[in-house]
Amino acid sequence: MKKPSKAFIAIIIVSVTLVGVSIYTVKNYNKTKISVEEKVNGKTTTPKINTKSSNDTNKINPTVIKTKAPNFKLSDFNNKELSLSDLKGKKVFLNFWATWCRPCKEEMPEIQKLYEETKNSDLVIIAIEIGEPLSTVKSFIASNKYSFKVLLDLDQSVSAKYNIASIPTSYFIDVDGNIISKRMGAMNIDQMKSYIKTLDK
Repeated sequence: MKKPSKAFIAIIIVSVTLVGVSIYTVKNYNKTKISVEEKVNGKTTTPKINTKSSNDTNKINPTVIKTKAPNFKLSDFNNKELSLSDLKGKKVFLNFWATWCRPCKEEMPEIQKLYEETKNSDLVIIAIEIGEPLSTVKSFIASNKYSFKVLLDLDQSVSAKYNIASIPTSYFIDVDGNIISKRMGAMNIDQMKSYIKTLDK
């Protein structure tokens, strides 16, 4: 029986190595995927949030972060600018989202409910839309009759400052401009209120 040539053995070794590297790369990519939901042909596999009150759903223990919130300046639909520093002395619920994100869309009615309950309080709700054109965002907000503050992060620079790796992601900022807690993933109104309580001194 003829022994395999050195060239043949080398080809086998290189092929096995390439297969191994490919498997590792795919696994590593899946671990570091940028969004909680994957948008494929307009469909997502992210489960719906539970908007009903239940002991299990609403039992959350937010981790206190206490770090300075990066300042930013963004514009709304009317080209009116708002800076985070303008809100010193207010509690801030900062939500990052996009119109194509299904969990974001499911969470938004809950944010609207919270806004209606708290609009005369010292809580400011800001929803930062990531990277989509003004016309797309404006149409989405108008068609759903949402009235909380929406700012446009067209170049995604603010999202980068806040290390947004998935959406929706929410930050809860105290009256001194400190991030007290963070939530990745959609919430119902009771969960939002639990996080807001972390802002009380």
